[in-house]
Amino acid sequence: MKKIIVIKLGGQVIKEKKYFIPLLEAIVGCVKKGFYVVVIHGGGPQADEMQIKLGIPMEKVNGKRITNRETLEVVKMVYRGKINLDIVADCLKLHIPAVGISGVDGGLILAERRPVANVLDHKTGKKKEVDFGSVGDIKYINTKLLEIILKEGYLPVVACLGVSDMSEILNINADTFAVHISLSLKAEKLIFVTDVKGVFGGSQKYSYEKHLTLGQAKGLISNGVVSHGMIPKIENVERALIGGVKTIIVGQLDTKKKWSDALLNNSHGTVITKN
Repeated sequence: MKKIIVIKLGGQVIKEKKYFIPLLEAIVGCVKKGFYVVVIHGGGPQADEMQIKLGIPMEKVNGKRITNRETLEVVKMVYRGKINLDIVADCLKLHIPAVGISGVDGGLILAERRPVANVLDHKTGKKKEVDFGSVGDIKYINTKLLEIILKEGYLPVVACLGVSDMSEILNINADTFAVHISLSLKAEKLIFVTDVKGVFGGSQKYSYEKHLTLGQAKGLISNGVVSHGMIPKIENVERALIGGVKTIIVGQLDTKKKWSDALLNNSHGTVITKN
């Protein structure tokens, strides 16, 4: 099987067409150079906008969405409906034979409801019992459908939903989803395309690190240099590297460079390796 690159698209990146279309063109370049590419997406900002538009109250704990019944309907509609279809349509414009699926299709992602847990609320500084609702933790991945799609020459575009043993659709964190897919497919590289340039190291104001070892990345967390949404991202990076993915890239693509080269040659964002 060809080498595999998994690309996880952040919700803000998808909204910015001036970045998104060149990114798809870069994916074409990767495919032409003999790689299989799998695209993973969520769509948190778009789901937020839809909840506001529909007048559905939004609740988050430490940035993580509480997915009650109404919210799950929004997530299904936005992730698997609007965003997934829009990405596939944009791919087809560029003659990329894309196929839109979710983790529900073909039983790709088997998940279980996240149990109720005592969580330290960063806003209040107090612990409280939190039921995240229809949020899933991944139990098993059946990669057969993805392998078929790839071998037939298609680009899979996968929305981060999964299904339980009881056929309940569950909302799954897109970064975690991408890590599990990468490990199951034995991907060579996992790329988190974000709306920030990379992992900021604090050595200079507004500068980001070009390369970090896993130990250095974890050190930025323990020293308080990295905070908020970058912490769970680095935790996911750790899972991927320990699991066998050789190279992880976190960051924004540089518009001055040829993006396919940037993806393949690790010349954008922060490159994180095990050692």
